[in-house]
Amino acid sequence: MNPRDKRIQIASFDGTTVIGINSSLPDYKLAWSINNKLSIDLVRYDDLEFEGTGFSFFYYTAGENYNVYNLVSLVRKDKVLYSFNPRLDYLFLIQNSLTAERRLSLIQSIRSSEGVVHAFLMEKDKVMRQVLETIGDCEQKMIDKKKKLNNINEVRNRLREQEALQAQLRESK
Repeated sequence: MNPRDKRIQIASFDGTTVIGINSSLPDYKLAWSINNKLSIDLVRYDDLEFEGTGFSFFYYTAGENYNVYNLVSLVRKDKVLYSFNPRLDYLFLIQNSLTAERRLSLIQSIRSSEGVVHAFLMEKDKVMRQVLETIGDCEQKMIDKKKKLNNINEVRNRLREQEALQAQLRESK
């Protein structure tokens, strides 16, 4: 490949819907409320680390070729992950394209969730793209960690099976 043909890859967030949420609820209660309204199952994963502070990170995927949902806390005690105007407490991200009707339905459902003061569609400007890249990196680390854990568990299960077979062979002798 000719070095001049190399191009910098920039992540595209065109298919990502970002909803800003104001809520005084703790992260787990807001996730529970959104789960109930949207019939999804957001699960808390490792915190999003930023400048030594962890911000809560919830994840749900509806499966391959479906939407992926993230709920990210923007405030942790006196620290703020990113400042927005108006002030936001959480970002709710939906990856993969949505129809305008589905997007509107999701926003209305989130607005009617317990403890939500306000929810609105966010524009994807330069700052938002930085936020999405940070969250995307966190999500990728979580997926990689999950794969590694699954691989470790798979190896352990194989070892147990081999040990069981060896024990059966010893008993049969």
